[in-house]
Amino acid sequence: MDLTSHYMGINLKNPLIASAGPLTSTIKSIQRLEQAGIAAVVLPSLFEEQIRHEEQASPAINDLFPSATPMEKILEHDSRMYLDQIAKARAAVNIPVIASLNGCSQGGWTDFARQIEQAGADGIELNIYYNPPSLDITGRQVEELYLDIAQQIKSSVTIPVALKIDPYFSAFGHMARQFDQIGIDALVMFNRMLQPDFNLKTMLVEPRWPISKAGDIGIPLRWISVLYGNISASLAANTGAYDHEDIIKYLLAGADVIMLASALIQNGTDYVSVLLKGLEVWLKQREFTSLAQMRGAMSQQSVANPEAFERANYIRAVDGLKKR
Repeated sequence: MDLTSHYMGINLKNPLIASAGPLTSTIKSIQRLEQAGIAAVVLPSLFEEQIRHEEQASPAINDLFPSATPMEKILEHDSRMYLDQIAKARAAVNIPVIASLNGCSQGGWTDFARQIEQAGADGIELNIYYNPPSLDITGRQVEELYLDIAQQIKSSVTIPVALKIDPYFSAFGHMARQFDQIGIDALVMFNRMLQPDFNLKTMLVEPRWPISKAGDIGIPLRWISVLYGNISASLAANTGAYDHEDIIKYLLAGADVIMLASALIQNGTDYVSVLLKGLEVWLKQREFTSLAQMRGAMSQQSVANPEAFERANYIRAVDGLKKR
């Protein structure tokens, strides 16, 4: 069975990638993922704040000012350690290693992006986390910031650049096309936004990490099926893939790869082989010999009038609820 896939110009042995998270944070865990069958890994994100601190401070300055806080020293150390981790991971495994940058402002990125390339990363996943609570910032201002940051990074390196984003644009399809036009090599759909919760005992705001759950594939599934065949960038599904059926659905929509994190955290690295086995069995049952034969088979590209088709499905779903 041919499970080979292509992601932002990189050849992969199958469509499963371990996304940024605790399971990609150490060399040993990355090696275990490779042994289980994962096709590539995305290292945990290095944050813009860590890069900026490295630029603004040096070991000599810290030695002169020993009163620097532990957090300041950690931030200064992190960017150097990150480059070392890329080089070590690249030497330890035979699968692609993709670095991840996380930030929300312009400038200060390009030099470090070049250093990531020099360290041996096969690609960069740019994670732009910008959802301003201000009532004065317009949607167009937000869009321009995303486009400017993406273009800066893309123009600074020769390795492929993926963009991990959220779906909260007023016209996501148009934004996807603009990212494609500036040369972004892949869109990772979607970033899960940090959501606050209120602790009623302490009366404090507590962050809640938005781990995906089984059944959360709806929004990325829809947009992958819309974008398939309409843009050149690779399409990566990033949310809610918990079993082989979720993976199959994403592939039928047109995904090039499926990013895994929550499912592997819950089930362990060996779960990769379970997912691949389930995918192979399904393909054999339907007499497919490769993923290429089924990828995008249920995308909206096969529909003559996608807007009318989607509207009809919406009406049918609402009507079905009324009749219950």
